Amino acid sequence: MNRLFFFFLLTYFASSGCLLAQDKEDPYSDYSYLWKAKKKKRNQKPSVAATDSLLLQPADSSGLDSIPGYSFERDSTDLQSEPKEKQERVPIADFRTPLMSQRQGGNFTGGFTYTTIGDETFVGMVLSPEFAVGKVGVGLNVPLLYGSDSQTVRTEIFKGGVGPVRLIRSIRYGTQKREPAYVKVGQLDGTMIGFGGLVNNYSNTVSFEQRKVGLHFDVNYKGYAGLEGMYSDFDFVSQNLLVIRPYVRPMAFTDIPVVSTLEFGATVVSDKDQTSSPASDATNISYTFTDQGVNAFGLDVGMTVLRKSFIQIDLFANYSNLSVANDSLQRAATVLTGDNNFSTGSGLSFGANFRLHFIADVFITDVRLERLSYKDHYLPQFFDVVYETDKDAKIFGLITAGKKNGIYGSLTGHVLQKVQLGGSLMIPDDVSETSPAVVRIHADMERFADKFSFHGSYVKGNLADLGDVFKLDERSLAKLRFIYHINKFLAAGVDYYYAFTRVEGESYEVTKTVMPYFGVSIDF
Repeated sequence: MNRLFFFFLLTYFASSGCLLAQDKEDPYSDYSYLWKAKKKKRNQKPSVAATDSLLLQPADSSGLDSIPGYSFERDSTDLQSEPKEKQERVPIADFRTPLMSQRQGGNFTGGFTYTTIGDETFVGMVLSPEFAVGKVGVGLNVPLLYGSDSQTVRTEIFKGGVGPVRLIRSIRYGTQKREPAYVKVGQLDGTMIGFGGLVNNYSNTVSFEQRKVGLHFDVNYKGYAGLEGMYSDFDFVSQNLLVIRPYVRPMAFTDIPVVSTLEFGATVVSDKDQTSSPASDATNISYTFTDQGVNAFGLDVGMTVLRKSFIQIDLFANYSNLSVANDSLQRAATVLTGDNNFSTGSGLSFGANFRLHFIADVFITDVRLERLSYKDHYLPQFFDVVYETDKDAKIFGLITAGKKNGIYGSLTGHVLQKVQLGGSLMIPDDVSETSPAVVRIHADMERFADKFSFHGSYVKGNLADLGDVFKLDERSLAKLRFIYHINKFLAAGVDYYYAFTRVEGESYEVTKTVMPYFGVSIDF
């Protein structure tokens, strides 16, 4: 821990030194001499290449000051000699903005498929249209399967919860942390609230057919203050996971380095999930430990300490407190440990995010390192994909969770907006059943070499032995899609799901679904 502390301390002072010396900055520190034939005249407007590649450069930046939700800074190299009224500004980047920009246009993928679910064979087709125009994006997933034994169309996807609305994979407006308003409705994957102290890598759907439709949003006023949050499932018969985080940047109106980027936030979490889920024996089951509510509270702070054309460094810290004690959990704690005074715990974390740009953004990568310290009856980043796998099991694990320190690290990179690879690991200093590790891997590749597309994610939670990372069991969740584009219109591929179904007498049972298909794949 001492080494990590001195690392962050060294990073901070090095960053501060760079900022204090920014008036003597080399105008070609962004490696722009590689593509500039000669130095531009001082009274010319900057080209996109001359602008800091970490800052977003709109096609027409006139009137940018009137756009709400943006902070601005000046390009000090090419705009130094221009009059104030003619100097153009560009928005400051936020490291929580997605690495890859949203694709414009759309595609239609659909085809005939053959699969086995449970003990029955199904034939049919799956349609997956998707399009994005401007700030709006829509994606659907429509399976039409006919059972060979029952000789009926499979309708499980329409039962319980939001029913037919599950056909909507997502509807999105805007891009988080880049637009003043961002809203997404549908399946939530890899969701983070604030700096991730309580909610990080959260996914609301762990079942192939019983998909959930949730809400994730982030709105702000001129970059000074905002509100972000999440609601996990619009099944209105239950009060599902709700997260609200107001935040403020009190010095955003100034031009003071570092201080102008300072952000404070407070997160409130509540979950009273009593959703009645269908079991395999035609009965309904619901959670036990969320009956009286699961609550949490967190405070966080973050700032950008260095921003250059090829690197951005952000520091942040989180304090989180869980409040899950209720009568049911107290009785379970008494039986398990003999302790009739069960109390919930809290945790602290501090870390840094490094966003690196190489060779005019051909390759961009994010590296995040975070030191975790937490007390008894607490687990860091409590609300993640493992939480939705089995809420009762995750809450029950707090009874024996002991005081620990640990590390969270993540690495994500993309090449030419075509291939994105990444992963994360949350690992206590002493991994055990009472202080498990969590691993997440994801990959996206769209029409690589105009022939191959691949989308996949893999999660392993409650990991007591790192040697079991890639062992598929009840602690795993995997979603894979591989497509081979035969030509501009035809494609063959396979979908693979390693997911879960609620059953009576157990929390979940594993369901494996393999769906090969042949059909069309058209970009427009």
